[in-house]
Amino acid sequence: MVYLDSNVFVYAVTHDPASNKKAKKAISILRDVEESRTRGVTSLLTWDELAWVVSRLEGREAGIRAGATFLKLQNLTLLAVSLSMMIRAQELIERYQLKPRDAIHVSTALTAGEREIISDDAELDIVREIRRRPLG
Repeated sequence: MVYLDSNVFVYAVTHDPASNKKAKKAISILRDVEESRTRGVTSLLTWDELAWVVSRLEGREAGIRAGATFLKLQNLTLLAVSLSMMIRAQELIERYQLKPRDAIHVSTALTAGEREIISDDAELDIVREIRRRPLG
């Protein structure tokens, strides 16, 4: 199983895979999850980030559609954020000066037992508890 950061979903929806290498990779990863070649996990926070970014870039209706599609993805484990995850996220912020949402994603991955995160956020490279696999 691998943890998928929200930018995997955002790239898949907001960029043209014909001209954007990261979008093509993101779509490939999500296809692998849906077809059970890869077991994926992410936070329910990802729904919020995806719907918000798509709404800002492409309009409210597109954001609503993206959120609905996300919730219907097959073979994707969605984890709710708990108080213990938030406490761990706070510790990660203090240790690595991460942004709050990045810390929540890392905390969720660690809680799920994942030590690898697919993300385009290079600032996660400083986190010793995980290994980041970039989209590009």
